Amino acid sequence: MTFTRIAFVAALIAGLSACSAERVVDRTVDTTLFAGKTVVKTGVGAGKLVVRGTGAAIGYGDE
Repeated sequence: MTFTRIAFVAALIAGLSACSAERVVDRTVDTTLFAGKTVVKTGVGAGKLVVRGTGAAIGYGDE
């Protein structure tokens, strides 16, 4: 192999690894955001359930 071919292959490998690393970072950020949204939505949903359950327990709306 000539130096030009070796340099070309090295550039391709470096470009591919940079692309893969960027995808890993993007997916990590996306996963973190999804987990954060899920935690917040779970907390809000649990709060609504408590309010509805309390209202049902004391007979709110049974007029």
